[in-house]
Amino acid sequence: MPHSPDNRALARECKDVKIDRVYIGSCTGGKTEDFLAAPKVWVDVYTLPVPLSGGKTCSQIFEEAGCDTPASPNFGACLGGPRDTYACMNEPQVCVSTTNRNFPGRMGHKEGQICLASPYTAAASALTGFVTDPRDFLQ
Repeated sequence: MPHSPDNRALARECKDVKIDRVYIGSCTGGKTEDFLAAPKVWVDVYTLPVPLSGGKTCSQIFEEAGCDTPASPNFGACLGGPRDTYACMNEPQVCVSTTNRNFPGRMGHKEGQICLASPYTAAASALTGFVTDPRDFLQ
């Protein structure tokens, strides 16, 4: 929860927190096995139908929801740089992010609220528009 990684709550305890955006990605924590898995994940996102989606793939669902496609690695989300920096919040928004810090101004606006989360929680939250426990989607 904002504004410190030490300010913690379980996703299921935050189910009423409405979010404006989700940022998945970070320059921290990339392990070799993550990168080796990436090609398979990339192919799966574009080819495998999501259960109970009427045959849609993840990429179709995210595109219909208005998500941006994956961008080249950069520090835009962490620096809160200029207005055109990818993922920069230039107005007070609530963001679920897989980055490693959430202090005021981290992603742009000093009044922005950044909730740090796992990629699973971030993805589930992106689908619902609220902080969401990913176990609601995992089988």
